[in-house]
Amino acid sequence: MKSKNNKLMYVSAAVLAAGAVAGVNTQNAHAAEVQKQADKNAAQKTIDQNQKDLAQTQDQLTKAQADRDNAVRKNSDAQANVLTADSNNQSAQNVLANAQDQLKTAQVAQAKAQANYDASYENNVKSAQNDVNKANADVQSTQEQINVQNAKQAEALNNRQGQEDALKTNTETLNKTNEEISKTQGQVQQAQKTYDAVNKDYQPVKVELDKQAKEASDAQKAADENAKELAQAQNELKTAQDTANKSAETINNAQAKLNSDTNALNGAKTELSSKQKQASDLTSQRDQVAKDLQAAQNKMNAAKADSDSDKDAVVNTMVMPQVYKDTVKKWSTKDHTDDYYKEMEAASWIGWNQNEYKHNEAEKNHMVDLKHMSRADQIELNKFGINLINQLRSQIGVDPWIFNESALDFANAIADRYVKDDWDSDANHHDSEAINELAHQYGLNYGITSDGKYSKDSQYYEDLMTDRFGQTEIPFEQAKANADKFGNPYHYSDQELAYDTDNTYAHSKNDYNNRLDDMDHLKNQVYNAVKRFVFDYQEWLHADSILSQEMFSDAAKGKTYAAISFSAKPTPDHWGFDDLQLHFINVHESNVLDPKVFNVNANIPLDSHNSDASKQYSESLAQVNDLKAKKSNLDNQINGLTNDIKGLNTRISDLTKSISDTNKTLEDAKTTKADADKKIAVLPGRVKELKDKQASLDKTQSKAEADLATYQAKNKDLLAQFNAAKSNLDKLTAKLNDLNSAKSKAESAVTESKANLAKATSELSAISSRLDELKAKLSTAKTTKEQADANLAKAKAAYDEYVSTHKDVIDDLNKANSELADKTKAYNEAKEDAAKTDKEYQAAQDELTKLNNHIEDLSTAITNYESKIKQLNTTINKQKADQKRASLDAQINKALDNVSAPKHAATTTTGVQAGTSSSVASVGAVSTTQNGETLTNTVVRSNNASVLSPQTKKLVAQANASNNSLPQTGANDKLSVFAALAGLSLASLGLGSLVGEKKRKRN
Repeated sequence: MKSKNNKLMYVSAAVLAAGAVAGVNTQNAHAAEVQKQADKNAAQKTIDQNQKDLAQTQDQLTKAQADRDNAVRKNSDAQANVLTADSNNQSAQNVLANAQDQLKTAQVAQAKAQANYDASYENNVKSAQNDVNKANADVQSTQEQINVQNAKQAEALNNRQGQEDALKTNTETLNKTNEEISKTQGQVQQAQKTYDAVNKDYQPVKVELDKQAKEASDAQKAADENAKELAQAQNELKTAQDTANKSAETINNAQAKLNSDTNALNGAKTELSSKQKQASDLTSQRDQVAKDLQAAQNKMNAAKADSDSDKDAVVNTMVMPQVYKDTVKKWSTKDHTDDYYKEMEAASWIGWNQNEYKHNEAEKNHMVDLKHMSRADQIELNKFGINLINQLRSQIGVDPWIFNESALDFANAIADRYVKDDWDSDANHHDSEAINELAHQYGLNYGITSDGKYSKDSQYYEDLMTDRFGQTEIPFEQAKANADKFGNPYHYSDQELAYDTDNTYAHSKNDYNNRLDDMDHLKNQVYNAVKRFVFDYQEWLHADSILSQEMFSDAAKGKTYAAISFSAKPTPDHWGFDDLQLHFINVHESNVLDPKVFNVNANIPLDSHNSDASKQYSESLAQVNDLKAKKSNLDNQINGLTNDIKGLNTRISDLTKSISDTNKTLEDAKTTKADADKKIAVLPGRVKELKDKQASLDKTQSKAEADLATYQAKNKDLLAQFNAAKSNLDKLTAKLNDLNSAKSKAESAVTESKANLAKATSELSAISSRLDELKAKLSTAKTTKEQADANLAKAKAAYDEYVSTHKDVIDDLNKANSELADKTKAYNEAKEDAAKTDKEYQAAQDELTKLNNHIEDLSTAITNYESKIKQLNTTINKQKADQKRASLDAQINKALDNVSAPKHAATTTTGVQAGTSSSVASVGAVSTTQNGETLTNTVVRSNNASVLSPQTKKLVAQANASNNSLPQTGANDKLSVFAALAGLSLASLGLGSLVGEKKRKRN
């Protein structure tokens, strides 16, 4: 009722509005239209912003989902790293504890041996030896000091003699210098008289010489300046010509580069468009794969939850990768070349790593006697193993095996025969003769030779796995870690490391001797046997046998009766190992010759719930793994294309910038060439002008230089006399100055030599005194040394006597000390290893915690993004609906304005055709959807009356006749038109008719 009332209220408001329209003047109507348009623009702007936020949030969601997927993939590796690090740490801690116990034992033994040993004799020898060492050191030290002082005394004597010689030499030098100064002073006085006489005649001539020299210098300067300007002008001309030529070359190169870059840009844009389309297509594929992956994961989780509800809450599954199926199918009709073995090895390695046994802690306490296995234990192990095989068979579409009582009896008989024959299966493989004999007894087809004996060469029923009793391979990650830690001297491949590693027996020696093992470990061996059959790295005949994968295999369809039995070889095999043999027996219905002996109806049902759930889980897990690989491949392709697109965008940006830069270079080059051309037009005239001026200046310079030379020649003798007198005076004056300087230095040297001689004499006296003291000290030290030597000899004699009478005590102490040193070293090494492994474990745990926190943060972010997207979609849909309703309201009001005369009859014109009367002013259209068709109602406004289109008239008639019409049915045309259009408006908004039919309320 609420929905209906709202519709009626909307119509009532519209009626009132229609009645008021006629009273509104043109100016107010225009203002209303302007306001409506502004409101519409604002609403559209809000919608656009919300859509932009929606797109941004969707991008954030996609990135967060990708990040979470990547983090989840890493989580498995991180968990494995923690387990490996924890195992290594536990081992190191055990080694440390053992080393600590051994160290304590060695310390106790050493202390006991030390207590039995009388150390006083050894200590007396050490004390006497210390006294001897000290006395020897004193003698040696004193002698060394005497030697030093003797060397110093010799050096001091030499130094004093040197100072005496230096004083004599410096005194002689001073006397000689004084004599030379007296002689030179007289020569200076005579040279000064000669210079003064010649200088008197030289001064007038010098004035004229200076004048003419200046004139010659000025002429030279003017010529040089002009030559410089000429050279500059010539250089500017050459530079302008070079610039013009270079600019022309730049213009040509820039134009060529512009053309090349433009072509490259167009090519890059075309390539970018292609790459973007490829990326878009692959993204669509990836999104679909992601949806399929999520669905498969949901299905897998549901199957796992169903399986986990079982009593033991441990589900072991077998998954066959798609690549394995595809490779088998590819080679099913081809000869097996080297490529077959390479491809099967690669596909099997993927399967090997995808399948790992899950332990059941409760079953580790359930011990099984392999010599006297109970029927219940046999059935439990058979159901476990056959379920695993059927999981794989179901994934490739072949019929499942049937667990059968007769098959189990047949399998047990084979196992008993292996024990009876003490059969070495590791050396001789199948005991075919025994299997064929037993097959005959159980009413089955069997092999026979031409002489009527049971065949030893072949049999039809057994797939055999021989392993060491109580041992099975450790996980590959641990085997790899061990190889990395302890070395891999035989350079085993990863497949060999994974296939051939063994673990030690986990129970007591007594249990081992009686062939007792726990149920969990036996299931582990069954699991690994199936895993080895199917995902071997070098042969796949066993896989063909248990999976019936050959195209022409007769066991792929029909009933196959199966069972598994166990036998423990009574004696060691040819390698010296205790063998455990697992016999996988399958009997196809075509090999049953006597159903009375081999009862094909005595079937044991497998646990259907667990079987179905495990089957569903394994199939879903296989699909998840395949989809993950497919998604990863698409992700890699998308990432590659994304990088290509990024590179192309960069290239386009670079090319766009290059084109812009080249255009600038082109314009700059044109400008530069224009400037250079202007200079080329002017500079040749300037060069000619400077050349002419240079010739005149050269003549002036030559004349000035000739005049100077003539005057110098005229006064040649006087100039020579002046230069000679001046040179002699300058030379003697310099000599006198040098002699005075030498005198000062000689006086200083004499004073210094006297002081050095006095100092050397004093040092020599001090050294002689020190030598006397040291010689007295040496005599005393030698006497002390003689006494210490005597005491040491006495102590050694007493120690030797003790050693000879207590040899066993000393040997025990030496042995205890050596053992203590070894154990201390071992403990320190173990302590370092334990600290290292503990640090590695903590680091692995921290990394796992960090990754889990990251996954949780991403999950929270994804939830927030999804919530925001939902909110934005709701908001945008509501805004669009409001916008659409406002638009339709405007159309309704416009249509109502066109109806002015209630009595006017609607025309049958369907539109305004060519040739319509010129009185028609405008056409408005109202669209709606009715019965899946779009009807356009055209209202034609004229100067005199309003004309309704046939569609509108038809709608009005329908509205008046319909059970959905308003109470105003039968009123004037204007209200009828309004009612029809109001109904159309609500229908267009998805609100239904004004008065809904009763049957719709039931929905």
